Amino acid sequence: MKLTLLGVWGPFPAPGGGCSSYLIEDGQTRILLECGSGALGRLRKMYPGALSLDAIVLSHMHADHTGEIDLFRYMLEFGFGVTPLPVYAPETDRLRYPVFAPTETHDGMTVRIGLLSLHFFEVRHAVKTMAVRITDTAGHSLFYTADTRLFDGLKDAAKGADLLLADACLVDESNPNALRNHMTVRQVEALKNAAGCRRAILTHLFGGNDALPPLFDTACAYAVEGAIYEI
Repeated sequence: MKLTLLGVWGPFPAPGGGCSSYLIEDGQTRILLECGSGALGRLRKMYPGALSLDAIVLSHMHADHTGEIDLFRYMLEFGFGVTPLPVYAPETDRLRYPVFAPTETHDGMTVRIGLLSLHFFEVRHAVKTMAVRITDTAGHSLFYTADTRLFDGLKDAAKGADLLLADACLVDESNPNALRNHMTVRQVEALKNAAGCRRAILTHLFGGNDALPPLFDTACAYAVEGAIYEI
């Protein structure tokens, strides 16, 4: 299973950057996880011509995670891809177009997409939000936290993942309001160790940060757009 980071910023991008979007591939299976700003252009640069995706998975419906879903709609309506394209999301009102085949996700739901198994887990954010564990046929797993605060149960959901892809929007704990919806850099490092994840990529980085603090855990790294990880 391969992960490509297309966009890593939130709730708005750093200059020249894109918001949350990640491509998951295993053999011929391709899943777009999140659809933030910049996703479509970067994906089409990787795969010119008609776009071949097995599904789009959206953790929640905030704009920094879904901002380009309507651009996918337009592209598909012009014939640049196979329709209807399956889209999995916790709310599907925005997805009711003939080019999409929407499925509403819920806590505990498991689906099979191509070679990959996806298990959804509801997290704690301002709107209904689903984390997801993606597992390949060899048993390798990626756990994506989506946007969430740290809470009891997240550690168990992420337990033993080969790669933790985690919301780390906050540098410190000085903003109690923000902490109700996002994790800090240090909380993600602690989560990675408590859950026994092999490594962690800190993503959904705050687009207004000029600099990020050093990481204590050498098995953790900040997300960099264009980076590719084998899981």
